[in-house]
Amino acid sequence: MSVQPAFTSRLLKPRHKWGRLLATLVPVAVMGVWLKLDRIDRFFPNAGFGETLLKVASDVAFGLAWILLWVVAAAFGRVWWRTLASYLAMPASAVVAVFTVIHHEFVKRTGNPLTWERLSYAWRERGELEGLIGSEVTPQTVWLLVLAVVSTMVLPWLIGPLITKFLKTPSRRQKRLGVGLLAALLAASVWSAPTVSAAFALAAPVQFAVSPVREAVAYPSVEPTTQPLPSREDTRLVPRAGAGERNLVVIALESQRDASTLPPTKQPVTPVLDALKASSLVPERAYTVLPHTSKAVTAIHCGVAPPLDSKNSEADAEGLPMRCLPELLAEQGYATGFFQSATEHFERRRSTVRNLGFEYFLPVNKMNTSGWRKANYFGYEDEVMLVPQRRWIEQQDQPFMLSMLTVVGHHDYNLHGRPLIDFVDNNKTFNTYLNGLHYQDQFVGKVIDMFKDLGLYDDTVFVIVGDHGEGFGEHRVFQHDNTIYEEGARVPLLIHDPQRPAGVIDGPVSQLAILPTAADLLGFDVESPTDLRPSLLSGEPQGLIPVTCFARARCAATIDGDMKVIHHFGDRRDEVYNVVEDPYERNDLATEVADEWINERVDSTLEWYVDAERRSKVFAEQQ
Repeated sequence: MSVQPAFTSRLLKPRHKWGRLLATLVPVAVMGVWLKLDRIDRFFPNAGFGETLLKVASDVAFGLAWILLWVVAAAFGRVWWRTLASYLAMPASAVVAVFTVIHHEFVKRTGNPLTWERLSYAWRERGELEGLIGSEVTPQTVWLLVLAVVSTMVLPWLIGPLITKFLKTPSRRQKRLGVGLLAALLAASVWSAPTVSAAFALAAPVQFAVSPVREAVAYPSVEPTTQPLPSREDTRLVPRAGAGERNLVVIALESQRDASTLPPTKQPVTPVLDALKASSLVPERAYTVLPHTSKAVTAIHCGVAPPLDSKNSEADAEGLPMRCLPELLAEQGYATGFFQSATEHFERRRSTVRNLGFEYFLPVNKMNTSGWRKANYFGYEDEVMLVPQRRWIEQQDQPFMLSMLTVVGHHDYNLHGRPLIDFVDNNKTFNTYLNGLHYQDQFVGKVIDMFKDLGLYDDTVFVIVGDHGEGFGEHRVFQHDNTIYEEGARVPLLIHDPQRPAGVIDGPVSQLAILPTAADLLGFDVESPTDLRPSLLSGEPQGLIPVTCFARARCAATIDGDMKVIHHFGDRRDEVYNVVEDPYERNDLATEVADEWINERVDSTLEWYVDAERRSKVFAEQQ
């Protein structure tokens, strides 16, 4: 008798198929529920049984659906298909288990779900994100990943034969019942209660699958248009008498949340900025446009919304749809330079700086860093910029615009080798972050001292602004990209002009007001077909202030005077806060405010977002 038929028969009808299949699938279901319970304990430590059940229901439903999916696949069809399905279940389960672990670790560190958009961003920036990933991988992470692979690829071969002893081949009726139950479980896995966040409650694979759909329907539909955008050349500076005689310095402080959002500390964190406020033009509250550095830097220098995607389009070769302040000032005879203490490679910073219109760019990887401490995984301590900045300034025989971007405040907040000040107790990471803010505060003082030493202080306007804030779980969100609350959205903003008296601007303002205000202080009017914010010197109302998250359709806010509306795009109920009376956003007023009023503010920000997207898209198509 030939060996071939026996081998083929054994291959198509493997022994212990059902035991191995269950041993493969059950760990995936158990791991999903187990890790969700761990996240609930971290983010909702006081959750009762009912709340916990609502938050874990999707994971239970998906886990059971995952088991039934492969059981049904291995029970119907031709022999070869049933056998193939039983084998494919192992690598498929390994992928789902590994993704579940990665999603779990990502949520614990950021408070946000891991989406396709986020994975794509990480892949594009993988070279520069190696340090970030390395700083976040813990022994527990490695252990969970090993467990995910072993439990789905190794364990089934060991315990499958034992499980088979207790199993019977499913009957035809059981198979049909399984199909119906599978459909019901899949439907249940995509449901979340209106009282909980769907982004948190949905099982990791379900959240990953539905997020693109949610993003696609999140914003108002816009009719396509072939109408060209106004020419970039239509935006220009018009000099007034005495224009072009003063310098401009823009200091963008990395991850610098406004001091008013900090908890009580043992000593002041930002004494330099606190002192400067007494002699500066300061708004009551200032907000980032989008809490992500590349976007915020674009908004600060251009006065319009940056490209609101996560593809770093502000660095694309075709440039930006509007000329920004460096280019406009260069046209008026200014020298322009941009310095940063971070590497240029992350998010194509050199290309972004070029598109902003700067003539000179010096990142830290082109500086002499000998003797300077490394800062986090992106660069070196900010004082490394002072010597090359001074050298550049001394070479100029014309007025100049000098912009700089710090790095010490960035995650993971580590300034290697620098002794720490104890600002707060019992929170090492947050205390390290506060030390970073303190360092950046001292750096601002050294920049101003340098200008005094050079004899340029009186002839220079200083704009000091945070690019965005940083969250530490105050609202179950960490870091900054999607931290829409005050700790992530509110930033310091000081307009320090030695030739002007100090003052306070009533109400909230946006980073978008910096361009017209800086131009005004330098003696220029801005002519543009684009609707810009009024100069802060004009006394005109700034209108509604929009803020949007980095992830599309994740969150957005509208600030209207003292009130702030946070829109969650159906993930959960919208929130309303009086941020003057309640700066830490602990008392949600949504039930006390008319729905019509809330919807009007939400619609305003959504229309602003869609208009910015359309402008970027039309501009790219016209190039």
